[in-house]
Amino acid sequence: MSSTTTVLTDRVPLFETQPPAFVQEADFAARQYRGRRDNQEDYYAFADAAEPDERSLERLLLVVGDGLGAHAGGSVASYIAVNAFVRAFHEQDGPNAWKLKHAVESANEILGIITSRMPAVAPPMGTTMLGVLVTPKTFQWISVGDSPLFLFRDGELQRINDDHSLSPLIDARAERGEITHEEAANHPDRHTLQAALLGHPLMMMDAPQEPMPLKKGDIVIAASDGIFTLTHKALEELLSFGKHTTADKIADAIIFAIRRINSDRQDNTTVGVVKIS
Repeated sequence: MSSTTTVLTDRVPLFETQPPAFVQEADFAARQYRGRRDNQEDYYAFADAAEPDERSLERLLLVVGDGLGAHAGGSVASYIAVNAFVRAFHEQDGPNAWKLKHAVESANEILGIITSRMPAVAPPMGTTMLGVLVTPKTFQWISVGDSPLFLFRDGELQRINDDHSLSPLIDARAERGEITHEEAANHPDRHTLQAALLGHPLMMMDAPQEPMPLKKGDIVIAASDGIFTLTHKALEELLSFGKHTTADKIADAIIFAIRRINSDRQDNTTVGVVKIS
C-alpha cells in the first residue's frame, strides 16, 4: 500500500516571519516502487513532531513499514502499524527514546488485537518498523526488522541501525570460513527475519537512548529492503553525485537506479530522504 506524505500539526505556522526548519520536497521527500510484486506492501508517513514551543517542522518524524509478503494482509499491516506509530508518538510526553519505544509497542499491540479478532487470518499480519526522529542537529531511531537506516556524510555511506534478518549471522559464518562469501550472498535464508511486528512480544529492537549528531550536508535515508537491489557502493556513488540537489531529486534518482536494474525479483521499495541543509 502506497502512502502520501503526511504532516500532522495543530499549531499556527510561523512561516510569515521565518521559514520552517524542513521544507517538503526540498529537505524531505519519499518515493516508492512496486517492483515485480503484485501489491505495494510498504507504507510510510512523515509527521510534524515539533514541541509546542518550537516552530512547525522543527522536528520531523519519518516512519517506514514493510508489510510481510508471506503473511496475510501485509499492505494492511504496514498501513495500520505506521499510522498507529505516529498517533502513539504524539500521544505521549517524555524523552524521545521513550516516545519512540511506546510508539512501536503500541503499533505491535494493535496488530495483535486485530489479528486476535480475525482468527481466519493465518499467519498473523506483520510488518517491519523503522521510526526516525530528525532535527536539524540530531536524529534518533527505533527499528524492528530489516528496513535499513543510512547516514551519508562526507562522501561515505553507513548503515546505522541493526539488521534483524539472518543476513548478519550468515555473513558471520562466511567470515569464519564455514561457507564462502558467494554462498553467503546467495543464501536462501538470507532475508528471513528474526524480528517483526506480529502482535507478539518484541524480543529484538534497535533503540538507542541518545540521539546521534548531524551536521550540514548530511543525508538520512530510511528505506525498505527493496533498496538492496543497489549495492552499497552504487548507492554511495549515487549520493555523492546528488549531494548538492534536493531531497525529492535524490529519492527520484534512487528509485530510477533500481528500476534501471530491472531485477526479475525486485521487491517493493520505499525510500525516505531527509537532507540537512
